[in-house]
Amino acid sequence: MDPDDEWGVAVITTVGRQLKLRREAAGMRAAEFGRIVGYGEDMVYKIEGGKRIPRQEFLDKADEVLNAGGLIAAAWEDVKKVRYPKTVRALGKLEARAVGLRSETVAHP
Repeated sequence: MDPDDEWGVAVITTVGRQLKLRREAAGMRAAEFGRIVGYGEDMVYKIEGGKRIPRQEFLDKADEVLNAGGLIAAAWEDVKKVRYPKTVRALGKLEARAVGLRSETVAHP
Protein backbone atom coordinates (compact mmCIF):
# COMPACT_ATOMS: atom_id res chain seq x y z
CA MET A 1 0.00 0.00 0.00
CA ASP A 2 1.35 3.39 -1.04
CA PRO A 3 1.52 5.64 2.06
CA ASP A 4 0.51 8.60 -0.13
CA ASP A 5 -2.76 6.85 -0.94
CA GLU A 6 -4.63 8.27 2.06
CA TRP A 7 -7.98 6.75 1.17
CA GLY A 8 -6.46 3.33 0.56
CA VAL A 9 -4.53 3.41 3.82
CA ALA A 10 -7.66 4.51 5.70
CA VAL A 11 -9.73 1.66 4.24
CA ILE A 12 -7.18 -1.05 5.01
CA THR A 13 -6.48 0.34 8.49
CA THR A 14 -10.18 0.54 9.33
CA VAL A 15 -10.90 -2.98 8.10
CA GLY A 16 -7.96 -4.31 10.11
CA ARG A 17 -9.04 -2.48 13.24
CA GLN A 18 -12.59 -3.81 12.95
CA LEU A 19 -11.31 -7.36 12.49
CA LYS A 20 -9.13 -7.08 15.57
CA LEU A 21 -11.91 -5.60 17.71
CA ARG A 22 -14.36 -8.33 16.67
CA ARG A 23 -11.78 -11.08 17.18
CA GLU A 24 -10.96 -9.81 20.65
CA ALA A 25 -14.66 -9.38 21.50
CA ALA A 26 -15.12 -13.04 20.54
CA GLY A 27 -12.35 -13.94 23.00
CA MET A 28 -10.09 -15.38 20.30
CA ARG A 29 -6.33 -15.13 20.15
CA ALA A 30 -4.78 -14.32 16.76
CA ALA A 31 -3.24 -17.80 16.47
CA GLU A 32 -6.57 -19.55 17.10
CA PHE A 33 -8.43 -17.24 14.72
CA GLY A 34 -5.75 -17.69 12.05
CA ARG A 35 -5.92 -21.45 12.34
CA ILE A 36 -9.71 -21.39 11.86
CA VAL A 37 -9.65 -19.04 8.85
CA GLY A 38 -6.62 -20.75 7.30
CA TYR A 39 -4.02 -18.02 7.86
CA GLY A 40 -0.95 -17.85 10.04
CA GLU A 41 -0.87 -15.77 13.20
CA ASP A 42 1.66 -13.38 11.65
CA MET A 43 -0.60 -12.74 8.65
CA VAL A 44 -3.58 -12.10 10.94
CA TYR A 45 -1.53 -9.47 12.78
CA LYS A 46 -0.44 -7.89 9.49
CA ILE A 47 -4.02 -7.66 8.23
CA GLU A 48 -5.26 -6.30 11.56
CA GLY A 49 -2.42 -3.77 11.61
CA GLY A 50 -3.23 -2.52 8.11
CA LYS A 51 0.05 -3.85 6.70
CA ARG A 52 -1.55 -6.39 4.35
CA ILE A 53 -4.64 -6.21 2.19
CA PRO A 54 -7.08 -8.99 3.04
CA ARG A 55 -8.51 -11.22 0.33
CA GLN A 56 -12.23 -11.64 -0.16
CA GLU A 57 -12.06 -15.24 1.05
CA PHE A 58 -10.42 -14.12 4.29
CA LEU A 59 -13.08 -11.47 4.92
CA ASP A 60 -15.89 -13.91 4.16
CA LYS A 61 -14.47 -16.58 6.47
CA ALA A 62 -13.71 -14.02 9.21
CA ASP A 63 -17.28 -12.75 8.99
CA GLU A 64 -18.59 -16.28 9.45
CA VAL A 65 -16.21 -17.19 12.30
CA LEU A 66 -16.83 -13.94 14.17
CA ASN A 67 -20.60 -13.98 13.59
CA ALA A 68 -20.41 -10.48 12.13
CA GLY A 69 -23.67 -10.77 10.20
CA GLY A 70 -22.13 -9.71 6.90
CA LEU A 71 -20.43 -6.56 8.18
CA ILE A 72 -16.88 -7.84 7.71
CA ALA A 73 -17.65 -9.48 4.36
CA ALA A 74 -19.20 -6.20 3.18
CA ALA A 75 -15.84 -4.48 3.66
CA TRP A 76 -14.70 -6.24 0.47
CA GLU A 77 -16.54 -3.60 -1.59
CA ASP A 78 -14.10 -0.96 -0.35
CA VAL A 79 -11.06 -3.23 -0.10
CA LYS A 80 -11.32 -4.30 -3.74
CA LYS A 81 -11.25 -0.63 -4.78
CA VAL A 82 -7.95 0.02 -3.01
CA ARG A 83 -6.08 -3.23 -3.62
CA TYR A 84 -4.36 -1.72 -6.65
CA PRO A 85 -2.13 1.37 -6.62
CA LYS A 86 -3.82 4.75 -7.00
CA THR A 87 -2.40 5.25 -10.52
CA VAL A 88 -3.78 1.90 -11.70
CA ARG A 89 -7.21 2.76 -10.23
CA ALA A 90 -7.12 6.09 -12.08
CA LEU A 91 -6.38 4.29 -15.36
CA GLY A 92 -9.30 1.94 -14.70
CA LYS A 93 -11.65 4.90 -14.28
CA LEU A 94 -10.39 6.45 -17.53
CA GLU A 95 -10.85 3.17 -19.36
CA ALA A 96 -14.42 2.79 -18.06
CA ARG A 97 -15.18 6.33 -19.18
CA ALA A 98 -13.69 5.69 -22.63
CA VAL A 99 -15.73 2.51 -23.03
CA GLY A 100 -18.86 4.43 -22.05
CA LEU A 101 -18.15 7.17 -24.55
CA ARG A 102 -17.44 4.62 -27.26
CA SER A 103 -20.71 2.83 -26.52
CA GLU A 104 -22.63 6.10 -26.80
CA THR A 105 -20.97 6.88 -30.14
CA VAL A 106 -21.77 3.43 -31.54
CA ALA A 107 -25.37 3.52 -30.28
CA HIS A 108 -25.99 7.07 -31.55
CA PRO A 109 -23.85 7.62 -34.67
